[in-house]
Amino acid sequence: MALNNDELTTQDLRSKDGENPLLRFDAMMAGVKAGGLRSISAINLLVCYIVANLSGRVKAETITTAMEEGELANYFEVADAIARLKNSKLIIENPDGTLTLGDTKGAPIELIEKDLPLTVREQSIKICQKILAKEDFARENKTEIIATDKGFDVVLHVSDMDTDFMRLTLFAATREQAEVIREKFISNPVAVYETLIDGIFSND
Repeated sequence: MALNNDELTTQDLRSKDGENPLLRFDAMMAGVKAGGLRSISAINLLVCYIVANLSGRVKAETITTAMEEGELANYFEVADAIARLKNSKLIIENPDGTLTLGDTKGAPIELIEKDLPLTVREQSIKICQKILAKEDFARENKTEIIATDKGFDVVLHVSDMDTDFMRLTLFAATREQAEVIREKFISNPVAVYETLIDGIFSND
């Protein structure tokens, strides 16, 4: 089974002659934690699993970022797996960059699931969903970092379409602090808004 070739078949996604793909240990392990994926075929399986569960929403960079963040698989191995799967049309890249599952009739997603540990499946989807939510928040809720004489003003907007529900300005002494504030806000702007509103209207 030539998993390093540019093209894959649906049969390549699963083990050969009943061999467990998790036991082949042919993938780079740099940046991978204990319990992560150590085989190329298992990484192929996980990419297909993620695309199947987040079809039309997830992009290649989302998957590679999630795998690196969760230390589930080597970044470069994941990128190579996505390229091979796209080349073989087992996953399809849409015009907007999102991915959908292609022809996997030879390896149904139910069979793919059986070859992947539950913890890896759950963690990969959870991290991808977190990244997708953050991307949505970043599009819908703007942030600005404005240099001043004394440091930086970080302007945070909680918005719906063209309307700002909240516009909050925080001071940061350095650019690094300003970027941290922006990152924390973008992670969950709704929580920031709700916490502030709760504080304003609290009876305490």
